[in-house]
Amino acid sequence: MTDETRRRVNSRDKGGSRRQFLVRAASIAITVGLLADLVGRVNWAEFDQLLGRVTATSWLGALLAYLTLNLFRALRFRILLDKRDSPWRILAPITLYHNFLVRALPFKLGELSYILLLRSRLNYSMEEGVSSLFGARVLELLIIVMVFASSIPASADELAAQRDELTLAIAVTFALSVIALYFGGNLIRAFQKAARPLVALAEGKRPGIAAGADKRLRQLADEMDRIRQPRLFLTALFTTCFTYTSSFLTNYILLGALGVNVELPVFIAIISLGMFASAFPFTVSGFGVVEAAWRFGLMQFANMPDGDATAAGFLLHGFQIFAAAVYGLLGYLLIHISAPMPAQGATNQK
Repeated sequence: MTDETRRRVNSRDKGGSRRQFLVRAASIAITVGLLADLVGRVNWAEFDQLLGRVTATSWLGALLAYLTLNLFRALRFRILLDKRDSPWRILAPITLYHNFLVRALPFKLGELSYILLLRSRLNYSMEEGVSSLFGARVLELLIIVMVFASSIPASADELAAQRDELTLAIAVTFALSVIALYFGGNLIRAFQKAARPLVALAEGKRPGIAAGADKRLRQLADEMDRIRQPRLFLTALFTTCFTYTSSFLTNYILLGALGVNVELPVFIAIISLGMFASAFPFTVSGFGVVEAAWRFGLMQFANMPDGDATAAGFLLHGFQIFAAAVYGLLGYLLIHISAPMPAQGATNQK
């Protein structure tokens, strides 16, 4: 390695570390700022009364719905992995444990657990883990955004006059989004081809950075190609509708127990906002952002008072963490009880 090459590598590493530090510092600042504001809005002396509204039956129903959500997530992973030898006895516990770590660890570090567990327990490659995880996240986000957008014309009275036009626009947008996702690999490569002159110019000014971005885009395109199979894509998309339904049912049960009484499209808008906030990248384990999203949705669409809406946000997010911890512990135990799949070479030798 020449001195010039070594300087470029060191410069790129330092730049990546600096960006990572800034992103994490911003995430901590956003989380602390939001929590400081939200905590002051809650009348904690009456919080136990809010908890008392939720009966044991409602807690149990929400827990069962949350379990169903994770089982459908495991099914979607199985579909996206496109492997018939993905045993439920290992894949379902991995999904339960991974879901807990995603909620418990900051900066989305829990996502790595799925890839590492697939490799250690099922002998799947890192590329298979990354592509199936990425596909699952994009499909889930697509369904959440589209369902939320579909609920807005029916839940906002001021948009009633444009309901037909909005419905058509949403349908067209959803169709185009599905097509773009299906042909995502080709679209990324087309973008790279069109951007080559800009990449060459950037490479002359910032050596190594443009090349690194180009490499990551190529890897992303290859990962997107894995889901460009009609049967696999449609089945995964259909299964994602059930993951959304299970997540919706979990929160619907708790909101109903808290006394929220609105029409179904309004429930969909409120709950979809809460789901979408969980995917917000610049936060520490979702704290602050998730509660703020629930507060906004309940105040905007259900006319709930500020203090009650904020308290409900803490309760709903707290339940998700509690349920994830309960099932995550179960998944952890099942992972270590179940024997890992033998390596391919060992299987062939037998």
